[in-house]
Amino acid sequence: MYTTETMLTTAPPDRIWKIWTDVKNWKNWDLGLRESLIRGPFQKNAEGTLIPDKGPKAGFRVTSCVPNFSYTVTTKLPFAELHLHRYLGYHNSKTTVTHEVWLEGPLSQLWWKLIGKRYSKASPEVMKKLKQIAESPE
Repeated sequence: MYTTETMLTTAPPDRIWKIWTDVKNWKNWDLGLRESLIRGPFQKNAEGTLIPDKGPKAGFRVTSCVPNFSYTVTTKLPFAELHLHRYLGYHNSKTTVTHEVWLEGPLSQLWWKLIGKRYSKASPEVMKKLKQIAESPE
């Protein structure tokens, strides 16, 4: 009930951070997402809404945020929570970008069967699209 994807990019960490925290434009690189919005600045305890291409809209909360390094957003599901954690690293003039998704709670196994596998399958393409946007001229 966990998936992770890491990539290297020539884009600097602050460029990735800018893209990650531009919630209204998540749809440009996060496949399967039709719309997203956040109320207020991107920081711990900020809340927002996700509208997927398929399925009902869902609320999310930023449950951790270390500016220019990492964040976690959590979506409540019936008897489970979906966590999405993203973080940056920097090594040999390249930025490492990691994207993790996991579920917790009594019905987490059921939710993984329903939606978790989709995250695993889409993750490489999401990262590829993020890299393309981050490495293109602003």
